[in-house]
Amino acid sequence: MKTTHYLYIMATALLTFSACNSDDVLTEEVVTPTEQPTTDNEGFTAVIGDQLEILDEEDLDGTAATRSTMSNGAFASWSTTDNISISDGTLMYVFQPKDGTINGADCSFQSKTSASFLTDGTGSEGTFYAFYPADAVLGWNGTTVSTMIYTEQKYSENVENSGVMGPYMAAVAQTTDGGSSAHFTFGHVCSVIDVDLSGFDGGEVESVALYANSQVSVAGSMKFNISTKAATTPGDDGAGYSNSLQSEVVRVSQINTTKPTVRFYILPMKQTKGFTITVRCSDGKYYTKSSSTPVGSDEQNNYITSQTGVSNGTLCKPYYKKYNFGTKGSARTQNWMAMIPGNIKFNHLSIPGTHDAATSSLSGSAYKCQEYTIAEQLQKGCRAFDLRPGYDDSDLNIYHSNGNTNVTLLAALTAIKDFLVANPTETAFILIHEEDTKLVHILDDGGPHQTTWATRVWNCVNGFTDYIASYGWQGNLNPCRGKMVVIFRDNYTDGDYNGDLGCGKVGWGSSFNDKSILTGNGSTTEKGRLRYQDEYNTSSESTKLNNLTTMLNDHIAANETEPGYTFVNNTNIASGTTSVASLAKKVNAAVLGSSNFTSYSGKFGIMMTDFLFSTNNDLKGDKMFELIHQQNYKYVYKNRTRCAAASASGDDTGVDISSDKYADGTTVFSREQ
Repeated sequence: MKTTHYLYIMATALLTFSACNSDDVLTEEVVTPTEQPTTDNEGFTAVIGDQLEILDEEDLDGTAATRSTMSNGAFASWSTTDNISISDGTLMYVFQPKDGTINGADCSFQSKTSASFLTDGTGSEGTFYAFYPADAVLGWNGTTVSTMIYTEQKYSENVENSGVMGPYMAAVAQTTDGGSSAHFTFGHVCSVIDVDLSGFDGGEVESVALYANSQVSVAGSMKFNISTKAATTPGDDGAGYSNSLQSEVVRVSQINTTKPTVRFYILPMKQTKGFTITVRCSDGKYYTKSSSTPVGSDEQNNYITSQTGVSNGTLCKPYYKKYNFGTKGSARTQNWMAMIPGNIKFNHLSIPGTHDAATSSLSGSAYKCQEYTIAEQLQKGCRAFDLRPGYDDSDLNIYHSNGNTNVTLLAALTAIKDFLVANPTETAFILIHEEDTKLVHILDDGGPHQTTWATRVWNCVNGFTDYIASYGWQGNLNPCRGKMVVIFRDNYTDGDYNGDLGCGKVGWGSSFNDKSILTGNGSTTEKGRLRYQDEYNTSSESTKLNNLTTMLNDHIAANETEPGYTFVNNTNIASGTTSVASLAKKVNAAVLGSSNFTSYSGKFGIMMTDFLFSTNNDLKGDKMFELIHQQNYKYVYKNRTRCAAASASGDDTGVDISSDKYADGTTVFSREQ
């Protein structure tokens, strides 16, 4: 019979996690046993303490903050599904609670294998390293454990007492008593944030996101050296997407109660500008509240000796913070981009937009394409706008053909700017096009009308330079937050003026041809490529659907990993005798009935739609919005989480692998499968 061995664990010290640059590949063999435990191998006993720094509870509805009442030991209770990973520096074993031994913070653990790698009583001593939870362990390399703070987390793992995940802890111990026991002292590796939604009355909660206003990472893969007490996080995955292994957004999904307290596990980095919290309800509506209160003190725990790898990040002691979200009344609405990690490429987004965006004021059916004003569209979630100032209108009123909306370009851009100032997590894509108000064909011939029109437009846009993301379509979402990404749909705009506005310019027709996006200030340096589908000269919804599908399958899907491409797919069609609304009815229904769109899991690019958000059952504009913007969660989170491991196995695809269209076989470790 084997000798029974115990490891005694006491989890009282705090581990402070930091982040460094380290892309080391694990070279030592990692063993994950699969055998069932035996009755004669009990492993060790464990006691957990808790020393997270308790921060003030904060009420996001503006009432006085109170000190959190979280007790010492709130995270000090084992559950039957808790597993701990232990390594001797070479091999890794998983230990689990022994039946009937759990008593709050006390528990006996046994190896999940039929043989323990602890000594057999011969007197040999050794050093062992432990990490909790075992499910977060990607592998061991000597004293270093590779793990992940997930971008996508599960309510069932974080809140319900399943024990699958939990506040990350680590420990090191030297065996004693002839190698038969060891005394571990665990400390926390991550910080914990709770969001209390008990006062929220916006409907059934589907998911909640935590966004760091300072854009310092709150999630990412990491390597923790338990011996030296230092943590590192890879800053770049080598594919040219900076910090793609980190994220300033964490989302908790699969919430199964209507009045939950949602828990987030995050990196213990100081957040000098506080957090923005966004709630998404099952009806597709979003509610966002923000706090600018700095989170994380300058105090550090002596268990951490170094930190690197998180841009602009400062290490702080792991903390516990609680927010009371409160009622929906004071929340900003439809801030859906707050749930999107900022290191997703801008051209990897699926952006709902409005064709002839300013036409809600038109009373006739010939040219009216939208039911809502630009300000209303922004509040409802629109993030792309087709604006067409008349070429012979000195006030730059926006037209659709010769229909004057009486909305000026200045007024439209001001409405967008004001929204972005109030909602800094969002961005807006702007297309500006010269409209033929006299119904004559305008040629890009550099004529006097073009020079005059272009000068007026340039001067107008020049007043918004502080709110333009310079060539924003080239990079990630974060630099575009709170700003506009602007492209002139005329190759003679933004060309010979004083200064470069950071806008793109392109001359195009209506088809799928490649079009160069050029810099301003007369330069011909290519800044990116645009594919634009605007095959409008048909009244057939089937023809339009074929064009939309061609754009999706032959261009967007085919060029998924091409960082230089921006895609715009227009859904509108035209007829000399048929109203825009009746045509939109046919096209919207065709798109919503097409499996090419409803079953597609990739990005859509920018989709310009007629009567977006319309609740008219025939127009189906509200369904079009849901189809487009929800694609981000199918693409970004389902198979494109911003946290990827350098190497692993599984059916999911990797992140930003430019050389092989994401199909490198790595697991993205999204917690939503």
